[in-house]
This record gives sequence, C-alpha cells and structure tokens, in this order.
Amino acid sequence: MEMDINKRSLCCQAGYLPVPLGCVPVESLSGLEIYLATGDGYSLYSAVDLDFNKDDSQRLLNSGVEFVYVSVRDHKVYYRTMENALQNIIADPKIKEEKKNEILYATAMELSNQLLTIPPGKKEVERAVNLARATVQLIMKDKNAFQRLYEAFNHDFYTSTHLVNVCGMTISVAQKMGLTDMNILQNLGTGGLLHDIGKIFIPHEVLNNPGALSPDQFEFMKTHVDRGFEHLTKVMELTAETQAIILEHHERMDGSGYPRGLHHDQLSSLGRLAGIVDTFDAMTSVRPYRSHTFSVAEALQQIEDDAPAKFDSEIVHAFASMVQNIIPVDESEKTKTSPSCKEKQSVTMDASGPIHTQYYFRIPVVLQRLHKIKDKLILGPQEKVIAHKISCLSLGLLSDRPFELDQNICIVDTKLQSIGLGRLLAVVIRCQDHSDGWYTVDAKFHKPQPPEVIEKLKTITVIREVSHLA
Repeated sequence: MEMDINKRSLCCQAGYLPVPLGCVPVESLSGLEIYLATGDGYSLYSAVDLDFNKDDSQRLLNSGVEFVYVSVRDHKVYYRTMENALQNIIADPKIKEEKKNEILYATAMELSNQLLTIPPGKKEVERAVNLARATVQLIMKDKNAFQRLYEAFNHDFYTSTHLVNVCGMTISVAQKMGLTDMNILQNLGTGGLLHDIGKIFIPHEVLNNPGALSPDQFEFMKTHVDRGFEHLTKVMELTAETQAIILEHHERMDGSGYPRGLHHDQLSSLGRLAGIVDTFDAMTSVRPYRSHTFSVAEALQQIEDDAPAKFDSEIVHAFASMVQNIIPVDESEKTKTSPSCKEKQSVTMDASGPIHTQYYFRIPVVLQRLHKIKDKLILGPQEKVIAHKISCLSLGLLSDRPFELDQNICIVDTKLQSIGLGRLLAVVIRCQDHSDGWYTVDAKFHKPQPPEVIEKLKTITVIREVSHLA
C-alpha cells in the first residue's frame, strides 16, 4: 500500500543525548559526531573525522553553550562517558537538578541492562557501587531528589527498570528515616541495583509467565535470591548492608517470605525496608504481559493492610508519607477496584527544554512500518503492539519484535481515532531489548499532538483522575 506523505516530514532525526561540556573529559567525545541544539532540531558541529578538542569545548562554553549532543546510535560510548563523569555532573551548580536526575537515571538504566546481559563480574559490580554513590550524593544534595527521580522513573516492569527504581527509593526512604552515613546509604543503593541479579539464572518462560506459576515453577523462581547472592559473593566481597538487601527483600515479618522464612527480629531493618520498596514498585509498574496494575493508592493500601503482619509498620508509615508528599493520594481511590488500564502521569522534557505531560496507560494497537521502495512509501504488514505511554511529542510502545532507529511507523487505531488521534506518524528514536522477548520502543511524532487531544485519553480508557505524578 502506497502512502502520499510529504517526504520532508520523514526527515526526522533519531534521538540525541545531552553532554554537559563543563563536566566531561573532552577526550571521551573523540570519534563521535557532535551536535548543537537549534530552535527546530539539531545541527552537526563536529564530524567523526574532525578532532573535537579542548579549544572547541572552551569556545562553546564561552559562547554560552552548556550542552552538546550525540546521537543515540553512540549510546554505549555516551553512557560510559556519563558514568565516569557523574560525580562532576552532580556537583556542578550550573546544571539544573532536573537534568542531573535525568542523566543519572538514564545512565543507571544503561548499566542495569548491562548487568542483566550476562552474570556481572567484579568490574560491573564496582560500577554499580560507583553509581549508587552518585545516587546518594544527588539525594543528599537535593531535598527534592526523590520527587525528581520518581518523575524520571520508567514505570514499565522489567528487571532492569526495577533494579534502578528500587535503588533510588531505598536510599530515599532510608535517608528520610534519619540514616545519614553516606557509606551505608551507598551500600543500600548497591544492594538495590543488584538485588534481583539472580533472575539472570531463571528461564524466561518462568520469569515472564503471564499467568499463575505452577508450584514447581514458583519454587524455582524463589531460587533467584540465593543464585544471585552466590554469584555475587564469588565475584567480590559484599558489605553487610548490601547482603541484607539482596538476601532479605522477599522475607516477611510473619515468616511467610523466602528463601529462609525469617521471622521478626531475624529480619534486619534494611531487609524490611527493601521488601516494602520492592513490593511497591512491582505492584505499581505496568507489565506488558499482565492486564492488572495497581494504582499508587491501591498499592499503599495493600502494603498498609499487610502491616504489621508482613511489613514493618514504622517503615511502611515513613514510606507512605514520603510517597504521598510528592504524589497526593485520594483516600477514596484505595477502596476501588484497579482497572485493566491505568494512567500514570509524569513530566518529561524534550531536548530543547519545554516540559510536557506524559501519561502511562495500556492500549493494544496496530502499527505498520513504512519502507521506501523506488521513491514510493510502502506500508508493511500490520503488527500488534501495546501503546503504554504518550506525550504531545512522543509515544511509547511494548513490542515482541525489535525496531531499527529512524524506522518510520504509522499507527491507526479506532480508539485513538475516536478522540482525534488519527493516523499517527512517528520515527523510532530508541529500542531497548530486555532479553526476555519484549522490547520497549520510543517514537517521536512527526508533528506534535495537541495537548487537549492527549487529555481525551481519559475518555477511551478505564481510568480515573490522578495527581500530577501518580
């Protein structure tokens, strides 16, 4: 099927990643294409065969340019550069706190995905320790860090996103409860980043079973705790705090948890904390293979109902109050049944700066890839995917097939058409392989969608009014 589309509209560039010039070693950008942000996109400043040097960097800084950009195609080099520069980035007063959180979270996500590719070695664990240290520094420095981190959170449930979310929340709650020792907080964060590493050793058909696990499957699933701990202790010596997070995040006060069925005083305070954070993030994250997701209010209610039998009441109270301070929870929501589709709302910023609201939900849609054949645009076969987040600028998809960067796609869905989102044309800017049969895909619209149309999502999905961050 041919499409009559303005060719110029298809010249969307792939995504770009910000590099704070004042914080990163210039030599780490060698061999990369360097771009500058313009009013309507990005322009090439330095090609691969040109030597971007200290003089170039200083010239840009002197002219007021704080960020240069690299293509997402160079993401591996980019994230190692950011990882090595995190301490400087967090300490730099010229960089906005929102941007620091954005860079930290994205860098942590990249490391988390690498940790789960193959069983991590000593170098990878040490990188997790360094990233946890940077997270602690950010949280200790900025009183609004938890709110900013929650805004940056990816609310899809994959092991990689779960590791990063648990790391940030564990440090934040511990600090709220009065723990100020940076070394201990760092050890907690390290445990958060590593607590589910044992899932590497669990087959995908068990890990991602859409239904209830059989008794044998559940018993095998429970072995991920010991499997991960045993691997990590062979790699390097773990601190007592890190061990507690890894070994006890599935233990419960009444002995109903695993792997050892610890009771009350046998369960450390850090293990109690990890169990609450781990449970909350798992309950409130959107899973591509499950239709049910808990709202923030419902998850807090369930955790409160399970205290003090399963969870420590004091920690539950501290955690709930911290969450409710940034996500006002309507008490009436706690008694409602969770819908099959839910909305999470957060704030996202595009590279040029404007802030846009982003909604998390769940709608099965059909898309077609666009291919250019002899100067004609051809629509490929229909593919079923799940649309799970949207803003005026972009759309997030969950797919069981990969997409190439710069792949143009067309989405036509009757539900979306009913609210004015007709033929949606977009270009893929990111595709993350989660190594479990699922891919998360981010696509940028060719033309921004009107905010009032995006708001109408509430009329086609079974959702409720939520707070600005819920």
